[in-house]
Amino acid sequence: MLGLITGSGFYDLPGIEDAVDCQVETPYGTVSLVQGSWRGCPVAFLPRHGADHSVPPQNIPYRANLWALHEAGARAVFATAVSGGINLGYRNGELVLIDQFINLTHGREDTFFDKEVRHTDMTEPYDGDLRQALSEVAVSEGIDLVDGGTYVCANGPRFETPAEISMYAGFGGDLVGMTGYPEVALARELDLPYAAVGVVSNPAAGLGAEELSLDAIWAVLNDVAEPLLRLLGGAAERLARRWA
Repeated sequence: MLGLITGSGFYDLPGIEDAVDCQVETPYGTVSLVQGSWRGCPVAFLPRHGADHSVPPQNIPYRANLWALHEAGARAVFATAVSGGINLGYRNGELVLIDQFINLTHGREDTFFDKEVRHTDMTEPYDGDLRQALSEVAVSEGIDLVDGGTYVCANGPRFETPAEISMYAGFGGDLVGMTGYPEVALARELDLPYAAVGVVSNPAAGLGAEELSLDAIWAVLNDVAEPLLRLLGGAAERLARRWA
């Protein structure tokens, strides 16, 4: 089974078959999942902000979400990460295959090992095999995909200041978002292969000609939905064949 975690603008999974709403009990709370078959691959679908976009980034139950996918039988996870573009070479609607992150959040419950000493290697936080599958689909489908990018996770829910974005750029950040951490670290603690596709919805603060507009961001996400779903769906098909 493939776990799919989606962010802002993506609240359902077009084309899912035999969909069943499930409630998964975890030590960290109850999680709602939609299980079914998508592109021939069994999936567990989870919009991280909720189906009605009611959960702000700092309150997402990250531990419960990852535990629920693991409990449901997920063997891998694909995630989307709607982001502001720090890299000046990125255009709105760019898809970026994230390979590193910088965590600047605070106050989040970001480990399953809070009662024992356990150190988790994060040299390659995003799974190489999953990234390869996404890269191959992008080539075969003619989908523009930037292979590699560093994601800076800010706490939110406010947007960043231009001064903060300048600092993040100095750190080597290419993208900025609010939800990619601690998902990636929790997946690694569960030995659950995880890959994330950054979706550039707007230039980061101070890098665009205009102030950030939610209407403009939604328009970009609407335009990029088709290639993004084609990318994830193609990779799901590959995993289904591999797991058969």
